[in-house]
Amino acid sequence: MRNLYFILLSIMASLVLFMLFSFSFRNLYTKKIKLEAPIEIILKSTEGETMDFWDVVKLGIAEAKKEFGISVNISGPRFEKEINRQISIMNRIIEEEPSLIVLAASDYQKLSGSVTKAHNNRIPVIALDSDVNSDFPVSFVGTNNIIAGQKAGNEMKLLISDSVRKDIAIVSHIKETTTAIDREKGVRTALGNNKIIGTWFCDVEEDKAYSIALNLLENENLGGIIALNEVATLGVARAIEEKNAKDRVIIVGFDNAIRELTYLEEGIIKATVVQRPYNMGYLAVKTAVEFLSGKKVESNIDTGSILITKENMFKREYQELIFPFSN
Repeated sequence: MRNLYFILLSIMASLVLFMLFSFSFRNLYTKKIKLEAPIEIILKSTEGETMDFWDVVKLGIAEAKKEFGISVNISGPRFEKEINRQISIMNRIIEEEPSLIVLAASDYQKLSGSVTKAHNNRIPVIALDSDVNSDFPVSFVGTNNIIAGQKAGNEMKLLISDSVRKDIAIVSHIKETTTAIDREKGVRTALGNNKIIGTWFCDVEEDKAYSIALNLLENENLGGIIALNEVATLGVARAIEEKNAKDRVIIVGFDNAIRELTYLEEGIIKATVVQRPYNMGYLAVKTAVEFLSGKKVESNIDTGSILITKENMFKREYQELIFPFSN
């Protein structure tokens, strides 16, 4: 009986110590994060282009901000093509000495100098969505775009195999951003010996993607177009719809804007590679919090991608991913 008493007493003492330690650690963790300067998030665009993708990224950021009780500021140029403007914003924010910068770089090369500047000022950087040519970012959070491009290319290869028109065009967004570079690399790898007639860049302008597609439709051998982001996909789909060419030219796109899903259901778009922008936003902030609290973080966090078609778009397991605004 006496031994049992001492055992119970020891257990109770251990529980009290554990609770005290946990409480102290939690207070220390919260205090450390709350006392830091804000986390600054620099996106590719903030208001110039209406993109569902970035709206969903912001939902993930907002959820993480609320969960961890931290201060987060979001900024960026009006338009994704305003690379020099993004560099200026980055350099200004560095001077403000934030706790950490999360950067969605519009240009793989040109933003590397600013990342080096942040590193020299002891400001950690996390790359979001698109990477930068630097070893200094403590983590990359986003889609493995080579694999995502391969999914688009493999689907086009399958769909165009029965077509009499074999020419394939690629309509991309920003020439020097890694999302464009890596997706095109994946597409070309998957297509192998299929005939790719070229790559056109719309500079994240839907009207420009639309005009590119109209010109491409003058090629009677055109059998397919792979569009590498939301805006490019919407512009191409609008041209195909206007010219009533959905049975002649196959579109495989990227992302899941509401209008894209309408085009998919109508058969104008045959497939689209859907990313996880909510996870990107949430995990970028979560990773920032973990890094600032002294935890080891993964150098590469792949948020994944899924090929969606008319046949699987209404499957239950994909609803939250495809229709994030309805949840």
